[in-house]
Amino acid sequence: MLYDDQAARFDERAGVPTDAAEAVAAALVEIVGPVEGQRWLEVGAGTGGLSLPLLRMPIRYTAFDRSPAMLQVFRERADAAGLAPELRVADGDARWPAEDAGTDVVFSARALHHLDPHHAAAETRRVLRTPGGWLVLGRVRRPPDSPKSVLRRQMRRMLEAQGFAGRSHQARADAVFAALEGAGGRRVQPRVAARWTGAHRPADSLAAWEGKNGLAGIEITAQVKARVLRDLRKWAQAEYGDLHRPLDQEEAFELEAIRVPTG
Repeated sequence: MLYDDQAARFDERAGVPTDAAEAVAAALVEIVGPVEGQRWLEVGAGTGGLSLPLLRMPIRYTAFDRSPAMLQVFRERADAAGLAPELRVADGDARWPAEDAGTDVVFSARALHHLDPHHAAAETRRVLRTPGGWLVLGRVRRPPDSPKSVLRRQMRRMLEAQGFAGRSHQARADAVFAALEGAGGRRVQPRVAARWTGAHRPADSLAAWEGKNGLAGIEITAQVKARVLRDLRKWAQAEYGDLHRPLDQEEAFELEAIRVPTG
């Protein structure tokens, strides 16, 4: 499984700084209001880099991820902090590990766009407590000229040159919100919870894409994938030189939320 293979280095490649994670937790509380005694479900928790501050809140927290290796990193991190989260191995495109109408907040950071949007919306409505709870989606934003954004955009251009259009992560997440709005959900203004300067090595993106079954969220043949990544590596070497040299880039963590009626 892709993320099992990447678990050991996931935080190095895509992690969020500790102070940013603390700021995200504080912003979540500001969005959803008093949280004491609430039940939260995190969808696609990964290695738990964003989750430790949530575990210190007065909530009942459950998280799931399809990758056992990712959750093992999460468990070890929580153990070191003296915390004991309830972690489940489950696929977000199957039934979520939560009872009907028993959850106050569903939170997902950088995972919801991997799921079928109609299923994600239906499961959100199923698990949220009556008369309504919150879905909060977190995502990392970067300027269009940041190294990671530039490399991803170039990869998609090369994929399109081979006759394939990549799937839009943003469009899939927006489809979840649109489905919930259609059911009477009330969307709130997105807010930036944290900003920081990160470092990105182009080699890390290339390695991550090499480990995936497809590219840009679609399935392609091994030959097409190899050709795109070969050409992309050549382009990146011409653009950046040493692909292992860290390049600074500005990053921000944005939260988007919707209050969802159930039933």
